[in-house]
Amino acid sequence: MKKLMGLIGMLSLGMTAAFAQNTNTVPFPEVAVNATPKVHVAVNTTINNNASADQDDDGPMRSKTFTKSFTADQIDKITLINLYGSIQIKIWDKREVQADIDIKSYSNTDGEAQKLLDEVTIEASKSGDQIIFKTKMDQQGRNWGRGSSNGKKWVREVRINYVVYMPASNALTLSQSYGSVTMGDLSGALYAKVQYGNFTAQNLSNTNNHISVQYGNCNVQSLNAAVVKQQYGSGLTIGTVNRLDLNAQYSGVKINTIKGNAVIKQQYGSGLTIGSVDDLNLTAQYANVNIGTIKGNAVVKQQYNNLTIGSVGKLELNSQYTNATITSLNGDGKFDMSYNKLTISEVGNGAKSLGVDGRYVNISLGFAENYHADFDVHTSYAGFKYADRVTAKQLGDTKNYSSTKDYTGKIGNGGASVVKISSGYGSVNFK
Repeated sequence: MKKLMGLIGMLSLGMTAAFAQNTNTVPFPEVAVNATPKVHVAVNTTINNNASADQDDDGPMRSKTFTKSFTADQIDKITLINLYGSIQIKIWDKREVQADIDIKSYSNTDGEAQKLLDEVTIEASKSGDQIIFKTKMDQQGRNWGRGSSNGKKWVREVRINYVVYMPASNALTLSQSYGSVTMGDLSGALYAKVQYGNFTAQNLSNTNNHISVQYGNCNVQSLNAAVVKQQYGSGLTIGTVNRLDLNAQYSGVKINTIKGNAVIKQQYGSGLTIGSVDDLNLTAQYANVNIGTIKGNAVVKQQYNNLTIGSVGKLELNSQYTNATITSLNGDGKFDMSYNKLTISEVGNGAKSLGVDGRYVNISLGFAENYHADFDVHTSYAGFKYADRVTAKQLGDTKNYSSTKDYTGKIGNGGASVVKISSGYGSVNFK
């Protein structure tokens, strides 16, 4: 396992070093656009091809700007495809979309910098209900980035920064490779794919949001409903979301409030932290999970590391090599566990049925003062201890000749609920 994580770390460092431009383009979903006839509805077009020259710490630099705008009806869909730079979305009240694009190139010589600049073009068009701004550049046969060879420094880079003004209600599809995306509030549908960069947004109020971030961080203040994929990078942070479908790998996740239901898959990374959620379906591997409150019901599958839940209604847990700690269980519980520990501080009277099947698990259960139940406990190479509110009777062999024992009894007055425990090579403690 250590070798695997070490290899992953080396790959991640390699990818970070390769943040400087790469010869491979990033695939993006095809956008169906009828190229003919073209609808020329540009409100304003400015293309400054008179490149300016400058010298900075990056070496000789050339620059040019591109500005174009189109009228944008309510049904129009906007697509932005860029690489080696950034996209900034600004919302305005006009029924049009405008892109202001700043392009800079860097190289060791003025001539090479100019050549790099000339090879960058912006495709801007409107056809039907599709408005597209797309960066196009020749990347073949070049080593991109910066470094040194035989003691001589070299640089070969372009930086293409979009500032896009658009109405809040239009659908937006964007792809940014090797750079970041920032935006404010958006009520239109969103499909965002960011690679080797960060994604930052305020309020995304549409019910159709798809966000994919690789090798960067994702920070969203508020989401209505979303499908989110987060891989590597410094993590995902969400303030509030109504419904969430999340797949996170090798990345930490922090969510303050999930007002509705959530389906979450978390693998590796620094862990998953949720303040509160309604109903939860969670699969976690090699990641610590910390949840404050599960207001409804939860189904959890976890392998390795720790699971900590403050309060939960009905809970079904299937785990291996996991330490599960629950402060308050307020509904039925079904636990199938192999190795490590299960600790429930308080089983409330809402738990009418509680079943635990543990193998190599230390089981510790505390019961509320008003909790009353009948119980059956079966142990194999495991001990059974209980507190004053519990009355128990051992069945069959009472002389401890057998490694297998069965107990029956009552918690409190008994009768209202049923508790069934099976433990092999562990321990059972009723508190």
